[in-house]
Amino acid sequence: MSSKEFNQRKREAFPEEVALKNLKELTEAERAGLHLLMIQTSNPDEREDILAEAQKTANQRAEEAKKHSYAAVKERLTQEKTKTDRELTAFTQHRNRHVKVLGKVTMMAGYFMTPKRIRPTKYYWLIPEDLSIPDRPLGRVAHVRGKDGQLHDVMVLYVTKQKQRQLQDGRVVPDQFMIEFTSQYASSVQVKQGQRTERQRQKDYRGPFDSAQQKHNRVRKVIRRHHRVREELANLEKSKKKDKN
Repeated sequence: MSSKEFNQRKREAFPEEVALKNLKELTEAERAGLHLLMIQTSNPDEREDILAEAQKTANQRAEEAKKHSYAAVKERLTQEKTKTDRELTAFTQHRNRHVKVLGKVTMMAGYFMTPKRIRPTKYYWLIPEDLSIPDRPLGRVAHVRGKDGQLHDVMVLYVTKQKQRQLQDGRVVPDQFMIEFTSQYASSVQVKQGQRTERQRQKDYRGPFDSAQQKHNRVRKVIRRHHRVREELANLEKSKKKDKN
């Protein structure tokens, strides 16, 4: 570069130099180094390339700073909290909230019977300890005492050991003992209806998951995320108050 060109260069800055000076995301040393590269070349394309690279770096840093700003972090956490709360509500809205677990008990699941069918709601009854449980309870007719005090026929679906719970309203489930297993069996139509109803109930409970265990794992993951987001939001507000003070 001739002396005349250099003096002219001092009097009038290249547009790329002006743009470079306005990139506040770069450090002063970085801008000085890039500026030196610009004035050492007379090729405008090279100057544009230098500026483009500097602009790219500046944009990346601006985006990174935006991600870590208070408003951006709070917005992200608030959106995540809303999504998590909605997901958690969908998983747990049908769950009976219990105050405490009273212990594991042997219980029977079954359906009240009509002359030819069964009623769609499944109930649980406690089984007395001194009562002999049949080897194949599916379809067996059992006697239970109804609200009217009379004995009613129930088709047994299965016998299991499960937790007896006390609910928030004070109710204990199950809290009624069944009376006896009879030697009678429900019809094949009633048994199939009970099995079909149970399969549909399990399918509705699982939702899109392959198994109940998958759903449990998913619910636990959502609950952990729910607590993490709430904690991060609380810490964010605490740090903001500390910065103000």
